[in-house]
Amino acid sequence: MPRLDRLDLQAAVIHHLEWCVLFNEHLSVDASQAQHQTPLPDADNSALGQWLHKMAQRPVGQHPHFLALQQEHRRFHELAREALEHSRNQRMDLASTLLNTEFERSRARVLEMLRQMQRG
Repeated sequence: MPRLDRLDLQAAVIHHLEWCVLFNEHLSVDASQAQHQTPLPDADNSALGQWLHKMAQRPVGQHPHFLALQQEHRRFHELAREALEHSRNQRMDLASTLLNTEFERSRARVLEMLRQMQRG
């Protein structure tokens, strides 16, 4: 099984956490101000998405968790988009439910998969 470079993996974890901070900033912006914000990077354009794309071409792309990580990363971004949509439509009840359940589980799964890959 290919071993990942620890620094590469650490970078991936940081990319994920930094995106989560950015997402929280977007979530806290009033809907009327949302159009003035820099768009939130989607799964492909996020730093982790770029990292995954680059790593798919390397031996690490053969890691048993790699495909699952890619899929969960896409799911995570889809849930984030949905939560932002609810928030911007003044439906914080729906956004909160999603954020505290599926979104949170997906966020944690992405992080856990990265950590499992780090452990080898």
